[in-house]
Amino acid sequence: MNPYYYLFYKLNRFLNKKGDNEWGPIGAITLFINCNIIFPYVKLFHINEKNLNGIYKIIITIIFIVIFSTNALVFSNKRRVSDIINRYKNESESSRKIGSFLVILYVAMSLGLILFG
Repeated sequence: MNPYYYLFYKLNRFLNKKGDNEWGPIGAITLFINCNIIFPYVKLFHINEKNLNGIYKIIITIIFIVIFSTNALVFSNKRRVSDIINRYKNESESSRKIGSFLVILYVAMSLGLILFG
């Protein structure tokens, strides 16, 4: 099981019900991964509004662009998305429940970084 693909699968099921737009899940997975990278970075280097301009702003922007571009390249490939969906759509009921719980926990923790970080 690839957790990165599984997260995309779950986000895709939730945000792309018609199956015709992968940009919602791509944006969501980018947001969550960036939260888990950028917010600890901000805390580690004590970045605030005063010192955000300059090198920190450039680094954060580069991180965001790299992650978004990577996700766009990986998940805009229709064949790969189809393979991911086919890999996980027949998971067992218990596996689906555990996977859903873990994805919800990950999303909640990521959003918690924004709200309480």
